[in-house]
Amino acid sequence: MRYMLAIDGGGTKTEVAVATETGEIISRSYSGPSNWTTTPRKIAQENMIEGIESALKQVPGIKIDLITAGVAGAARKEWELKEFLESLNIAKEVIVTTDAHIALVGALLGMEGIIVIAGTGSISYGRRDDRERRTGGWGYLLGDEGSAYDVGRRGMMAALKAYDGRGEKTLLLDMFYEYLGQGDVEALIRIIYERPKDIISGFARYVVRSGEMGDMVALDILNTASYELSLLGISTAEGLGYQRENRFNLAYTGGFFKAKDIVVEPFVNFIKEKFPDASIFPAKAEPVVGAIILGKEHLGRR
Repeated sequence: MRYMLAIDGGGTKTEVAVATETGEIISRSYSGPSNWTTTPRKIAQENMIEGIESALKQVPGIKIDLITAGVAGAARKEWELKEFLESLNIAKEVIVTTDAHIALVGALLGMEGIIVIAGTGSISYGRRDDRERRTGGWGYLLGDEGSAYDVGRRGMMAALKAYDGRGEKTLLLDMFYEYLGQGDVEALIRIIYERPKDIISGFARYVVRSGEMGDMVALDILNTASYELSLLGISTAEGLGYQRENRFNLAYTGGFFKAKDIVVEPFVNFIKEKFPDASIFPAKAEPVVGAIILGKEHLGRR
């Protein structure tokens, strides 16, 4: 029996799984972020090592034949990550790709098509025949439209405008205090600037709550987010050469899509206006399963 180690490295967490050559997961572990671009390199490496060691401790004595890693921020830097994983002397072979690639493979269970990911950040990725296309994924400073960070930021801005009296009244101001605690607004802002990305992204769920309570400002923010996410999918489909009359699979995944009716429904509707025959559904499996599928295919060719 041969064994593989699969890694899903992201900006929030790292997931590691050990699986048999048939794809059965026999151990799983989690550690901190390992985005190869935005996480400080030493921390990313330490978190990856922690996850690997934890997963291997659960299955002592086995020998790893292959590591398959899909890591955020690894695009065009695959060789750096490959060298690092090879230096650990854990496996005979190492395959490195992006987190979007393994997310697509897991979401569609190996079928071709498109995935739209909306977590802390946002990105779309697709494959059709020998073509591939990525849209978005430019990070929270220059992109990530429709992500939790984007929605949280827009929600906080709306809350502060309401506080100043230069924006519409909104439940988001009450949610702002509930999220950060009562107190002087300027003091609360200082808290945000200590860990802006995490704190702002966390406010997205309060925007969703406000929307579910009928707050029009929140609903407008969420509708804009759904539209932006649909544009990611549409642009990827067009880049792969899909026409209006074509049928294709499009999966969506990420924590932000958990707000089903208020986010998913308009997202689907926007895409259907452009591609009425597209099959749109939640991801069938998580990204680490996509890494296992890729590893299984590779071992099958050996």
